[in-house]
Amino acid sequence: MYGPKVITGHLGVDSEQEERVPQRALLITAAVAVAMAATAATAPAAWADLPSAPAGGNASGAERNDFNGDGVADVATAAPQGTVSGRTGAGYIAVSYGIKSAGLDAAARKVYHQDSPGIPGGAEEGDNFGTALTTGDLDGDGYTDLVAGSPYEDAGTLQEAGSLTVLWGGPGGLSGATVVKGTEYGQYLGEALTAGDFDGDGRPDLATGTTVAYGPIGRTTGPARTETMDVEVGGSPDVLWNRPALAAGDVNGDGISDLLAVVSHGSGELPYHGPRLVQYLEGSRSGLTAARTLKDATTGEHLDGGRAVAVGDLDRDGHAEVVLGRADDEDMRGTDDVNSLGGAVEIVPGSASGPDTRAARPFLHQGTAGVPGTPEKTDEFGGSLSLGDVNGDGRPDLAVGAAGEAVGTAADAGSVTVLLGTASGLTGAGARSFTQSTASVPGRAEARDAFGAAVRLADTNGDGRADLFVGGPGENTRAGGVWVLPAGASQVTGTGSVSFGPGSLGAVAAQAYLGAAFDD
Repeated sequence: MYGPKVITGHLGVDSEQEERVPQRALLITAAVAVAMAATAATAPAAWADLPSAPAGGNASGAERNDFNGDGVADVATAAPQGTVSGRTGAGYIAVSYGIKSAGLDAAARKVYHQDSPGIPGGAEEGDNFGTALTTGDLDGDGYTDLVAGSPYEDAGTLQEAGSLTVLWGGPGGLSGATVVKGTEYGQYLGEALTAGDFDGDGRPDLATGTTVAYGPIGRTTGPARTETMDVEVGGSPDVLWNRPALAAGDVNGDGISDLLAVVSHGSGELPYHGPRLVQYLEGSRSGLTAARTLKDATTGEHLDGGRAVAVGDLDRDGHAEVVLGRADDEDMRGTDDVNSLGGAVEIVPGSASGPDTRAARPFLHQGTAGVPGTPEKTDEFGGSLSLGDVNGDGRPDLAVGAAGEAVGTAADAGSVTVLLGTASGLTGAGARSFTQSTASVPGRAEARDAFGAAVRLADTNGDGRADLFVGGPGENTRAGGVWVLPAGASQVTGTGSVSFGPGSLGAVAAQAYLGAAFDD
């Protein structure tokens, strides 16, 4: 009923073939038991056998992803189908620890999986550890923690109930972990993740697509409370396709994080295609409120959610914008009729009442003035997104992946474009694109590398400018790889770029899909 255990999205698969083969059906129900609450209440040992949280910590509030508290960003990337202890598809995570004034060093990379010391459980075939990643100081000790989803993990006899593994930050980096398992057959806990302060108490909360765990989240006690997520998905499990995409940010400017969920809706006029609908869940002092489906205020049509979503205050007016990665060439019936050959990025302005669908929604693509490249069918421009400040001007810039981009005759080799922020938001002015054929970028653009299937902007040397991390999970026959392009004075540059693959991590390369996902 649920199909093969596959990684959704563009992972070096031929674009036409990918459209012909249905993705694994995704089951999300609003009536699921709350996994974290049930686990903490009935089996406290699930949070046990870990040291108490260390005192102190010096993580900067500006560095959300600082696992060792040194004030410099760290970046986690996943190889969700990597082989661990001979078990294919078990999955692993590679963490690149930033170094102040130096950036990244191979010696500062470390691999984590379910057979690592201090991580409960064990690596099992097909768990796909690291399918989704998110971060936050969940226990309030001053160090960022990393949450990894394993949506295909079984919980006893409950097949594919899924699980979350919380790897705890500390002065030596990530060490020790807590595992929380799903409570229903086919729940796929860990399929999607994001963190934000949804009740405004100053403590990060964790959203999973089916549940919300409100902080603080103790290492042995679990979350302060939990609730089910009211995300409209509709229809039966066999018509809900592809993974949801979640992102958090303060859209209405009230100082509390809101949640955006881009979900697949397989019923009625939107069959067998997704993610498509955009759900807005406003944060409040009591937590997330009921989901509202975004529609064009003039036409009444659903906004086409596309494949990726990011949230950030692009124009610095105190209200975060919603950035939608519209990677597909065509809209489905029932969504607003705005499409672009090869994909595009659509920006929904923020306002005091949330996403403003009455206002003009900027639309950027490879046909926009200043944006490099030529729009072509199945480029998948917008398939991955990441916001960060690459030039230190205090304004968010946007990295946009186009994993289906052809480079010369190499189909689906992939590219990444960095759009710069201005006083009025993102524009095409000063945009720059990169492929493996760009000067100084390691490697060579090859068919189905899927360079840009995942992107991440993070300042890993503390110079105030974010470097660009690029995942190419199709590299070397789907072994995968990660590229790091440093920030220059005014833009990201290929000069000084480095890359790494499973071999340099001491991991099995075959079918690992390294670079399929980054933390957010």
